[in-house]
Amino acid sequence: MFEGVLPEARAEGARGLFAGLFPNLIDPPPFAHMRREFSGALACLMASVPQSMAYGAIAVAALGHDWVGLGIVAGLLGAVSSGFLAALLGANPSSVTGPRAATCLVFAATVAQLVNLPGFAGSKGGPLAALGLAEAAVVLAGMIQIGFAALRLGRLSGFIPYPVVAGFLNGSALLILLSQVWTLTGIPAQSSLLMLPQVAGLWQPGTLALGLGTAAVMLVTRRLIRGVPPALVGLALGTLAYHAAAVLGLAGGLGGTVSPLPAEGLPSTADLFLILAQEFPADPAVFHILVPAAFSMAALSSLDALLACVALDALTLRRSDGNREMAVQGFANLLGGLLWMLPSSGSTARSVVLVKAGSRSALGPLLTAAFGLLVVVGLGSAVAVLPRAVLAGLLVVVALDLFDKWTLGLLRRGVRNWPLADMLAVATVVAATLAFNLVVAVGVGVALTLVVFVVRMARSPIRRCYPATALTARIHGDPERTRFLQRFGASIAVIEVEGALFFGSVAALEAKVEDLVAGGIRHVVLDLKRVKDADATGARVLERLHARLTGQGGALVVAYVERERRARRSGERVDGERRHHGTDRRLWRVFAQLGAVATLGVERFQPDVDRSVALCEEMIRAAGAEAGEERAGMAPAIMGGLDREAVRTLRSVMRRLDLAAGQVVFAQGDPPDAVYFLASGKVDVTIDLAGTDRKLRVQTLAHGSVFGEMAVLAPKPRSATVAALEPSVCHRLAAEDFEALKHSHPDLAFRLLENIALIFAERLRATNLLLAELEG
Repeated sequence: MFEGVLPEARAEGARGLFAGLFPNLIDPPPFAHMRREFSGALACLMASVPQSMAYGAIAVAALGHDWVGLGIVAGLLGAVSSGFLAALLGANPSSVTGPRAATCLVFAATVAQLVNLPGFAGSKGGPLAALGLAEAAVVLAGMIQIGFAALRLGRLSGFIPYPVVAGFLNGSALLILLSQVWTLTGIPAQSSLLMLPQVAGLWQPGTLALGLGTAAVMLVTRRLIRGVPPALVGLALGTLAYHAAAVLGLAGGLGGTVSPLPAEGLPSTADLFLILAQEFPADPAVFHILVPAAFSMAALSSLDALLACVALDALTLRRSDGNREMAVQGFANLLGGLLWMLPSSGSTARSVVLVKAGSRSALGPLLTAAFGLLVVVGLGSAVAVLPRAVLAGLLVVVALDLFDKWTLGLLRRGVRNWPLADMLAVATVVAATLAFNLVVAVGVGVALTLVVFVVRMARSPIRRCYPATALTARIHGDPERTRFLQRFGASIAVIEVEGALFFGSVAALEAKVEDLVAGGIRHVVLDLKRVKDADATGARVLERLHARLTGQGGALVVAYVERERRARRSGERVDGERRHHGTDRRLWRVFAQLGAVATLGVERFQPDVDRSVALCEEMIRAAGAEAGEERAGMAPAIMGGLDREAVRTLRSVMRRLDLAAGQVVFAQGDPPDAVYFLASGKVDVTIDLAGTDRKLRVQTLAHGSVFGEMAVLAPKPRSATVAALEPSVCHRLAAEDFEALKHSHPDLAFRLLENIALIFAERLRATNLLLAELEG
């Protein structure tokens, strides 16, 4: 019965598997616009090949001129292999990959460190062994990248401050420029650039002129001729000039040409394993060089890949999976290292050239890689005709393009306009790059990232501090409490805290509380509404502040930290309702796990400032403070100007409601059906916080208050919920009964409206005073 279904199911499964493995071959269709894909690939090839050649020359510079040809071919093949893999398996069909400046500089520094070890220096096979071990570091870097992707670390690139990235870029650019000094001057490489004045007599002016002339041609071509790759123009004209001089017998002072690729081509994977077996165990220093280099190349390659993804997504309106891209790039580097190729990564510049030339599918990057392979196969021997000075000129332009535009813009604005902390971060990473190498600079950059974070977060977490007397506008409906706060509220301080309560910020909070205590404050409410996280130091500070205030006869109360629903109170059943992961409950879990809840007590953690201040009031009353005046004889404001006859008339149309504690009078969103007069007891006015299941207490109303009056002024759905705080009595005047009063007793209806307007005016005045004090 399943004979007709199973083949279809198998076919569908095969299609799904193919789409999962090769998503870029499905969307967008690769053969929909062949002409645009070919033109885009050719444009990208002309931009990519010179860069790959230049970075290949950088990577093997420490081995001498005889190895430059091998480095160039290794760079070109690295772009080919990683390009095929990224196009087939990567996260964005328009991604073009190849050797990148930062990773190639780390590779070059690794080669230089290895070749200078005692076991390699002077050895006939030393350069090849050093190069092989550097390739092993590339293999390890690829494995690390795959591990990054498996751990879903793709988002971490967004946490690296831009000044650190700018420092990497500027340091890399300076390293490239400085590395070409010996080639441009024609002087044999010395141990340090400080020796340059001592060998100034060996300068070759012709070599310098050829190199700088090539760079000048590229810069002029970029400005004057659009659509033509400046690198190709510079390489072509510089090479022609060199060989024209050679025909005239003048090439002796122009620096010579690149050495040809060895006849046997690149070494094999077997050669790599042989080198590892012979050299790796021989010297522990090798391990200390390769592991940091591998981590540095992995980090820089991953960052390049993720930044390229972001730029491409903006161009192509796609949403790429950064972790997939990082895994593919890691596999490409693993394979490339085994095959003696240079480390590669996503390239924003090359990808942008491809997309702007019209390519939209994976066919463009695939064609770019295929054309690159043809260049290596067909023109590999032509590498030997390239003058070294011309290649150095190309690298000068590459370095100039690598300088960070944001940093250059700040330099032009002058020292007075610099953001000093950011510029210090840039300068520190650049200095580490020049004084040591990019391997060290990567470590410095990561450490600097943490330092910058701590310093910026370590500013005072105190947003505002004010006495509880500023909150009387919230309780205008409770004259007794208002008078109490006016009398005793100056001994209660509310401190609004923002950011994070962690080891770098809590010192300022402790100092502030100490100042408040010295000034007579005994109760402190910490408003943590704007606090996102806390650490063990923050929890310990709460405990210390609690002990300090308790010793002074006061208390510490924490607002906006709501108890975890699933936490069990004494004699209470665990609430099985699924909780929302709000910041306030996250803070509760942190403080509970670190012991602060047990030390302060559950009751000291309240959901808002109003309840926190009310708790402080209760403690002040319990200590013997008196409110001063009694309720007796107080006439409700709504009854102002009404004689006994008017009161009897009003009572005849009102209905008495006896409310139990917690009973809801009306809920937020209910229809406006009546206005209510509170005869005794208290009610809370709360609003629902959007996106959460919490309610914010806006105010507490006591006897004599009126609420729900908008039902007779502007009949719209209720904007808040009103519930009894304690057993209370209120009287309900239905909206239709008030309409009837306006016809049967217009004077009474007018007086009620006038009294409501006076209540509104008093509320507005109190609110203005609150805002003025809070903003002061």
